[in-house]
Amino acid sequence: MAVRRIVMAPLVASLVLAAPALARLPRPKTTLIVPGRSLAGVKLDMTQAQALGQWGATSCSSGVCRWIGPGNPSQAERATVSLWRGKVVGIAITAGWTGANVKFKPGVLSRWRTAKGIQLGSKKSAVRRAYPSAKANTGEAVQGYDLFAGARPNLSVTRFSTSGHGATPTLIRGIEVNWDVCHFMRDTCG
Repeated sequence: MAVRRIVMAPLVASLVLAAPALARLPRPKTTLIVPGRSLAGVKLDMTQAQALGQWGATSCSSGVCRWIGPGNPSQAERATVSLWRGKVVGIAITAGWTGANVKFKPGVLSRWRTAKGIQLGSKKSAVRRAYPSAKANTGEAVQGYDLFAGARPNLSVTRFSTSGHGATPTLIRGIEVNWDVCHFMRDTCG
């Protein structure tokens, strides 16, 4: 019995220590968010291979690549890259949260920021000051600001969103950069 305990202890310890390693977030060379263009080196119109080259390997299916941080997957911070016909059409990061009151939880992705200092965890009011041309988004599901760049068919939208509820309703929980649908589905936009 003593031999089994000695043999099993390192095995159990290695499994416990390896569990957080299974949950991986991107490992970019830069953490700069460029509204209308890129998040941490992944740019709109990159190929999937180029995006994975910037952030590292992860699982991809049905046109979406996901990196999910450690902890409860439903509450963990995450990054996603959306693809259409092999090209990046959307890039997003979302903060983690804790408890039943949905309290903002700072993490690795909270260190990514724009040149004007906006990041996950910034106050919603700071977005308006940093980007005066941003349009308020007061929808039921999404609150925050949308910043538009370009014109159709090359219109991009950078969304700075809050949850609008819970313990920290006015902190930025998500940042995403997306092409307008007319960029990649031009035949639908006449």
